[in-house]
Amino acid sequence: MEFLSISGPFIIFGLLATLCIVLAHRVIREKETTSFFMQRLKREQQKQKAKHFFCEENKLPNINYIQDKFCKIYERKENIQSVIHIICVGRTPDYYRFFDQRTANAIKSELHNTLSKTLSSSIIGLFEDKYIVLIFTKNSVWQHEQILEQQQLLKRTLPSEKPIKGKVLPFEYAIASMDISSRDLHQSKDRIFRRIAFGVSQSLKQADGLYIYRDKDYSLNLMKRATIHALHQDVRQGGDQFELYHQPICYSLNTSQVYAAEVLLRWKRSEYGGPGVFMPLVAQEPPLHYSLTLMIIKKVVSFISNPEHNFPDISINISNSDLSMMDFYADVMSATENFPELRSKIIFEIVEYCDFFERKHTRDNLLALKQAGFRFAIDDFGSGYSNFALLSKKYFDFIKLDKSLVKDSETNVTASETLKFMVKLCERIGVGLIIEGVEEASQMKFLPKKSHVYLQGYLFSRPKRMKGDLTLNG
Repeated sequence: MEFLSISGPFIIFGLLATLCIVLAHRVIREKETTSFFMQRLKREQQKQKAKHFFCEENKLPNINYIQDKFCKIYERKENIQSVIHIICVGRTPDYYRFFDQRTANAIKSELHNTLSKTLSSSIIGLFEDKYIVLIFTKNSVWQHEQILEQQQLLKRTLPSEKPIKGKVLPFEYAIASMDISSRDLHQSKDRIFRRIAFGVSQSLKQADGLYIYRDKDYSLNLMKRATIHALHQDVRQGGDQFELYHQPICYSLNTSQVYAAEVLLRWKRSEYGGPGVFMPLVAQEPPLHYSLTLMIIKKVVSFISNPEHNFPDISINISNSDLSMMDFYADVMSATENFPELRSKIIFEIVEYCDFFERKHTRDNLLALKQAGFRFAIDDFGSGYSNFALLSKKYFDFIKLDKSLVKDSETNVTASETLKFMVKLCERIGVGLIIEGVEEASQMKFLPKKSHVYLQGYLFSRPKRMKGDLTLNG
């Protein structure tokens, strides 16, 4: 009993010591484990940082790296002025898809190294893993001539051809440039990126591949996109925002009598400008132009089919792309289905061009519509390439001379003789001749008075909104 009483404290002490040792080992292991995980976390963070700032495939600096360096430069210095150059290799964003991944990365790395060694740019890297970005900075404003000089230097530095897998391939480049001030950095990054993207798209359209960003160009592009969007929207909603106007076409033998009327489109949304502004934009959008053409045809049919409206023949402008649409014949026939007698009153005016029938469906649509009673006129004949072969085929019922011939005939012998020649030619081949652009009474002295000749212009009437009967306003 006495032994137990003496040894008891030693036993307790031993147990406590053992427990401390166990806990100490556990703490050491936990520290080691924590240290291991911290190191692993640190390595992962470094890896993620590398992924964030460098392209994974070729290890070249990416747009995040460029932004980070760019901001740090502006933090260190005030009133820094920069110019950024975006180089598109191959004049197409998809150029690298022609190569395997390894070859593409080798090309990017070589171009990157060539520019880095040759030019003393402040920053260089890749954007979207395909555009080479270079930024030059200085304390004064970049002049247009200086930016253009840098573009030329970049083109001279970049190789014009490269050996790829045993073949020498030509290399082309598009370079978009934009000056950026410290003030621009305080604006949205998306705003800057949108302007850079616009600059790249513009450089790809230039013959020499060079473009320097201008706010005016960007604003015009925004206006164009807004106009096209509004046109699409108004056409889809039924066309209530559009009005039909007309300008009479008179007999040359008696200009007080109207032979036909040319239909003109007016858009009620005046904030987008008149026809001279929005129609050239529509011409660049064939599907939109086609929708507008069908809308005009339907409005015309609805108007002239009304017994209360006493109108002569109607001339409607259509584009070459309209006539080449596969469904044009079917759509026109459908629009006039309930009033087949109106087909012979409609004349389609088409602007001439040299390869008129090269588009698919053009000839078939024209001949089928003529068979149905519609007539056709060549518009602005003589404004460019005059395709006389079109006249020999009897495709057209009228020729409409470009207004410049009338304007120049008083002072230009060539224009005057051309006008006389066209009068005789149309009489010989049996087609009507419409002379537009008659604005002055003095022009009537040299204009022919023939049964197959018709006159159109402000001298007889300005365009007026279609309503009721067609009358001249003198």
